[in-house]
Amino acid sequence: MEQATHGFDVFNTNHNCCCEYCKSYRDSVQRLVDSFSSIPTRWLQRIDEDLLWTPMWGTVFMPTNSVDIRNIEELLAPISDDPSVAPSGWDKVGDTGIIVIQCDDELILGIDGAGYDFYTDHWIKLYDALGYEWHTPVPDA
Repeated sequence: MEQATHGFDVFNTNHNCCCEYCKSYRDSVQRLVDSFSSIPTRWLQRIDEDLLWTPMWGTVFMPTNSVDIRNIEELLAPISDDPSVAPSGWDKVGDTGIIVIQCDDELILGIDGAGYDFYTDHWIKLYDALGYEWHTPVPDA
């Protein structure tokens, strides 16, 4: 079977590309996400009764690797453009669309949304923002 060529789909993503480079990239992003612990949002409210707001998606994520935590903390910025979230203690992780809060001395990641592809809209952006290069790079032409 002939290897498909590397390329972008109509949405300007490599999500459907079957080449070894895009597969390696997707697998690397998946490895990052799989390293996070998934926690039901309602557990946060049990741990921290003062928590005023939680993300729409019913699951939050806790990085377990100290390198990931440190790198994510370097990307943190206050949320100032959303008045419903800003006073709640959540910050944003760069331009990834991921939000973060410290809860019980743990870094908790959240996504305030549902019904779309988190990998394309959030996890790939986080992987790129962290500067990770676990994937096989596309060779220069």
